[in-house]
Amino acid sequence: MILRFEEWLNNQQYREDLIGDFARVLDKEDIRHKFSRHKSDEHKNWADIVSRINEPGHIPAFNDAWQEFLLAKQVAKDSWD
Repeated sequence: MILRFEEWLNNQQYREDLIGDFARVLDKEDIRHKFSRHKSDEHKNWADIVSRINEPGHIPAFNDAWQEFLLAKQVAKDSWD
């Protein structure tokens, strides 16, 4: 099983911090976007979404969320190995 950022972020909505706020805002936004035919770069796709929304504080919250997501993804991967 490969952990995806959208799935991880949806599970962060309960948090009472900037990442939780970010997750709740993105849950309300229309974040549909087109993926290229090339191998998807999940980070770039999400960075584009955050840039397009362009709300103060979202870029640092996204950066922190992405780092936590990478750790969670590694833990999930290690538990499957």
